Amino acid sequence: MIKFWIITLLIFTVSTYILSKLTLKENRKEAGEQVWRYGYGRSTYWRILCLCSIIITIVILFIMHWSGISLV
Repeated sequence: MIKFWIITLLIFTVSTYILSKLTLKENRKEAGEQVWRYGYGRSTYWRILCLCSIIITIVILFIMHWSGISLV
């Protein structure tokens, strides 16, 4: 079970890092500096990014389970 959680956290962390590197600057410019600085734009961005990373993690774990890769 420890192996499962380590792999899950690794997938989540890597997907969050990659998504943030791809979208952070564009989203910050689009929202505007004032909105970004005072928290609304920043909190919404990170909430959506974490949700997308969770979905990516679930899809990757499902594909691993479907292909027969044992995590337990």
